[in-house]
Amino acid sequence: MRVMKPRVSLTQFAQSSPLFTLEELGHRYGKKKLTRSVRNMLYRLKRQGRVRQLTKGVYVGALATASVNRYGVPSKLRKDAVVAFHSALEFHGIANQVFQTVYYLSVRPRKDVAFDGVTYHCVAPPRQLVRAHRLDFQVELSRDRVRVTGRERSIVDCLVFLPYSGGVDELDRSLAMLPSFDFDIVLEYLRLLRMPWLYARLGFLLDRHAEKLFFKGKSRDAFLKRLPRGVAYLDRKRPGNRWVPTWNLMVAETLAPSTEQVVRT
Repeated sequence: MRVMKPRVSLTQFAQSSPLFTLEELGHRYGKKKLTRSVRNMLYRLKRQGRVRQLTKGVYVGALATASVNRYGVPSKLRKDAVVAFHSALEFHGIANQVFQTVYYLSVRPRKDVAFDGVTYHCVAPPRQLVRAHRLDFQVELSRDRVRVTGRERSIVDCLVFLPYSGGVDELDRSLAMLPSFDFDIVLEYLRLLRMPWLYARLGFLLDRHAEKLFFKGKSRDAFLKRLPRGVAYLDRKRPGNRWVPTWNLMVAETLAPSTEQVVRT
């Protein structure tokens, strides 16, 4: 197979590319492997300030006309990276704020990487997905090649890892922004995770937007049938929590429904 020559020089590509890896540069200009000449050229460009190093092996062209796509960085840090949690909500346009931390999933741990005021934090995916070989469940690929969890999975993942969600109030506002919700997908995902308390957490939040999201009938019943035997908590235990009998769930007083009998603790 004939190898096509690059259309632009290594220098032009490196200094004008918003984001690239050393491996990509090697494939593009070193044919099958990274050559010493490619390394030397990249080193000179760094010394000249025409290329900036995001982290080891990942670079940004100093003369690039486009800014770094923060959601595209994780795939340069880990090949299996998937943008997740609050960062996925941001990507889908259903977050109320943009954090200075981008969260992503990867089976290979990595220390935080900070660049231009943004921290990239790696999180291990749930063990249940690893064991079931379903790491790509509702993982979408965007037009700009960003791998990101879908809206429904992102909401559930945030409920599993609340510290990466922005908090329950933030999730509640995100649900309010959704035009629709795929209950079949989320129920399949909940079955994979095998965490009964998630039915209580998500069911309660969906109930708050039941009219808009059409959370009723068989879909709602599917959640109610799978509630945990013990009392679950929407967030951490705290004084003033109230028990919502329908979902057997303890919630903050500010979220407790006014139309349903609740018990204060």
